[in-house]
Amino acid sequence: MTGLTYEVCFIGNAIVDIISKITEENLNELIIPKGSMQLIDEKSSNKILNYIKNPIIISGGSAANTAVGFSSLGGKCSFIGQTGDDEFGVLFSKDLNSSGVFYQNKKIQDSVKTSKSIVLVTPDAERSMNTYLGASVKFDINCINEELIINSKIIYIEGYLFDQMDAKKAIYHCCKLAKSNNCRIALSLSDSFCVERHREEFCDLINKYVDIIFANETEIQSLYQSNLQDSLKKIRVAVEVGAITLGSRGSIVFQNEFEKFVPSITVNDPVDTTGAGDIFASGFLFGLTNRYSIENCGKLGNKAASDIIKYFGARPKISLKTLL
Repeated sequence: MTGLTYEVCFIGNAIVDIISKITEENLNELIIPKGSMQLIDEKSSNKILNYIKNPIIISGGSAANTAVGFSSLGGKCSFIGQTGDDEFGVLFSKDLNSSGVFYQNKKIQDSVKTSKSIVLVTPDAERSMNTYLGASVKFDINCINEELIINSKIIYIEGYLFDQMDAKKAIYHCCKLAKSNNCRIALSLSDSFCVERHREEFCDLINKYVDIIFANETEIQSLYQSNLQDSLKKIRVAVEVGAITLGSRGSIVFQNEFEKFVPSITVNDPVDTTGAGDIFASGFLFGLTNRYSIENCGKLGNKAASDIIKYFGARPKISLKTLL
């Protein structure tokens, strides 16, 4: 253990992103729903990898992306996840630590490969994510470094983890540990399809433990099966702080009784929207941990998101400190 105190401990799937440009016709040939996030098996993963040409390979995962963005802004953070004992696992670990995020992998004994997310980007910059969970399905309570949670001010949970039963149990363990150590709990709903799969469990987690929520408008409406305004009213009763992203329109942020629409920053010809929500969360959390007003937290989130869509991948190409 490092003995350091962290502002945020991020908990999520440790995934390597494999990003490729693709036409909508090719997407249809592969029978992949445009704009979706779907779970695939190793056979389907290999099929897509054999189909695409000259992909960009970089470590990823939603919570890990947010951690790197947070570190790039100057925040001190750690990450908890599970990789396989293979070359992609080594790549993930090196990328994260070289980005200033403390990560110490607990190696698994079997031959399960590191998780991969194959991100197919159409000419309109929309991304379709195809995720092979691999080693992430081995994420359980034994992967948790409790000292990282105890020594953090906030834990940030990636909603995708709820797709694994053992990971779900580990998350509840982390939440109980966080609450008993005055650590706030943030949850990202991750994806509208993920919300559909775990609606009742997400509501239970939110009502019992969550202090800070991150979602886009589709996810929050899916959670409460209602329109945006009604969904906002319900989530504001459940949590103290939140940010609801609205794509190119901006975001709605709130804290207690205060709610504010924060307009987006225009980006001409966006290249890739992959990770925009993840990096928005980086900016918002950095503002929150540095006692910005909730409106300025939203503004910094929008700034960070507007930068990430200018190029491929979900990791910053510049130091995000330049946005401060």
